[in-house]
Amino acid sequence: MRLEIQCEDRIGMVREVLDIFVPHHIDIRLIEADTKHHCIYCGFPDITFATLQQLLGELRRLEGVEDVKRVMFTPSEREHNSLYTLLEALPDGVIAVDLKGTITMATELAAQDLGVDIADLLHRPLQQFIKGVSFAKVTWDDIVNGVSKRIRIRNKALLLEMKPIFVPDEYGSANPAGSVIHLKSQARLDRQAANFKQVPDAENHLEKYFVPDVIKSAAMRSMLNRAKAFTNMVEPLLIQGEIGTGKRDLVRALFQHWQKEQVDRDSQITIRHARDITIEDIAKLDQFNGWLVIEDVEYLQADVQVSLANWLNRHPEFSTSFDCACRVVSLTTQKEPQLIAHDGLNPALYFALSSLFLYVPSLKERREDLAGLIQQTVLFYAERYVISMPKISKGALLKMSLYSWPGNLKELQNICLQTLNLNKLNTWVPENIRLPGDSGTMSLELVDGSLDKTVKQFEASLLKALYPENPSTRRLAKAVGISHSAIANKLKEYGIS
Repeated sequence: MRLEIQCEDRIGMVREVLDIFVPHHIDIRLIEADTKHHCIYCGFPDITFATLQQLLGELRRLEGVEDVKRVMFTPSEREHNSLYTLLEALPDGVIAVDLKGTITMATELAAQDLGVDIADLLHRPLQQFIKGVSFAKVTWDDIVNGVSKRIRIRNKALLLEMKPIFVPDEYGSANPAGSVIHLKSQARLDRQAANFKQVPDAENHLEKYFVPDVIKSAAMRSMLNRAKAFTNMVEPLLIQGEIGTGKRDLVRALFQHWQKEQVDRDSQITIRHARDITIEDIAKLDQFNGWLVIEDVEYLQADVQVSLANWLNRHPEFSTSFDCACRVVSLTTQKEPQLIAHDGLNPALYFALSSLFLYVPSLKERREDLAGLIQQTVLFYAERYVISMPKISKGALLKMSLYSWPGNLKELQNICLQTLNLNKLNTWVPENIRLPGDSGTMSLELVDGSLDKTVKQFEASLLKALYPENPSTRRLAKAVGISHSAIANKLKEYGIS
């Protein structure tokens, strides 16, 4: 049982309170004074209701006592349990020792590392469990900045990190009171690093897209310049691009860039598929603050299209920072003719949604960016899965650059992930890269009924396959047994570079 006694802060107050407990033969096991809030806390075993009523009456009649009530715990008990809960939540085992090296606190994880029940650890010398370190003979001046040691316990290597505990006295001088020890294992460190790399980025600002190696192409530079210009505008934005071009990642980056510029941390981005949006959702847009992103906008139901078009027509083009403002951003893989076809978007809605238009280029339009994208993607997965970053040979890069990438960035990420995990090598060579169509078989049908076109297609496919293995015109010419100038002309004719 705990009592909180609100009273004056004066000399003798605690003594007078304790004197009241004595005639009732109550065993006080905890006494705590909170001078800041003018409270005294008493802890003792449960007593009968009649005794408690009598005790409360006597305490309230004391001079200087304002109120007495039961509480569940004292401030120091709450602080102690909060601290212990915090320590248990840490990814490493934690032990606290006093000046003699005796354990005063330990977490379950630390007990597991030492192979002892936590009850058997407390109030015993830590040196009994960790040999080779005399915790009672530590020179405090030597460990002000902490000490790190590698130890081995139960055939397991651990990193021991020790930081001293200092308690200031009434004059402000810091006096040593013990130390805190962290026990870290290699497995836990690796797991923490893996978890850190696997979680999505909280900040993915637009500047990430301006890394020089992935914006060498004119198409990408143009798109990003338009994107940055459109970010702080309020009109609806339509983003069009093939499957897998990264439209969703781009719009998240645009939103975070806008949020940073506007200093509007209360706004939010909501991404919904068109099939999941209802008329009720449109009705709630007036109370929404942020960006509503509609994926595959062509799949909006007809009644939802009408409702959204009406909302856009009455929605103000400009709003102050004090208004709840919703911006509609639409994503689609369809081009304009397909979007406004018979079973697509209402033309009026299409033109309302496309006040601003952004086209995300495909990988076919970003050939100059491909090497940088491959390096960036492989590095990301290597860090995420704790795999050594391989070197990518010129031939491997060339083989990947000659592929058409119909699935764009998503397909590139899939191929890089598969190759990295199936070929844990220092260097990638063309044979390591398995692309669709690598079966080695080829159709023997005539192309457009022409033998000449068929032969040229076969020749182009053959040179495209051989070029990564011989990544220079001179080496390729030697491999196929024709002149350097002839092979250069053929590569130019077939667009292989």
